[in-house]
Amino acid sequence: MQTKVKDESLLNEVKETNDKIANIAKEIGLDDMPLNCLADYVRYNQKARGLNKKLRVCRHPVKQCPIDLHPKQRVIINCTNQSNNDIPVYLFNEMIDFKQKLTPGMTYDLPLCIVDHLADRGEARWEQIKNPDGSSDTRKAGNRPRFAIRSVYQG
Repeated sequence: MQTKVKDESLLNEVKETNDKIANIAKEIGLDDMPLNCLADYVRYNQKARGLNKKLRVCRHPVKQCPIDLHPKQRVIINCTNQSNNDIPVYLFNEMIDFKQKLTPGMTYDLPLCIVDHLADRGEARWEQIKNPDGSSDTRKAGNRPRFAIRSVYQG
């Protein structure tokens, strides 16, 4: 008899929690948001994260923007070590899922986040730096770029 009462009270709590979640989702209106451009996906993901944090449950997954909607730049990519091997590019984050092999010397229309990702990749350059007290430390002084990226403008 007591187990039925406990089960019913738990069932009522679950129903109340689901009703609260549904009301909060209606206030934000995530299901009705149009996703037509990159900014729409950014706004959707911000609201979904806020709602998930408020609910302490991951009810609304983060949606990645399709590659077609990302702003693009026409570039030619070359390796600085004169290699003709294909360049595998994998970038997966909350905004893009990109997996493609790029051939050096070819022209590509790539999303700007991929161009930035390739520009940031490089070999670390380490240097001995003298401290004011006379000691020296080895620190990262910068990067040697791995790829030469040229923008192509057509007029």
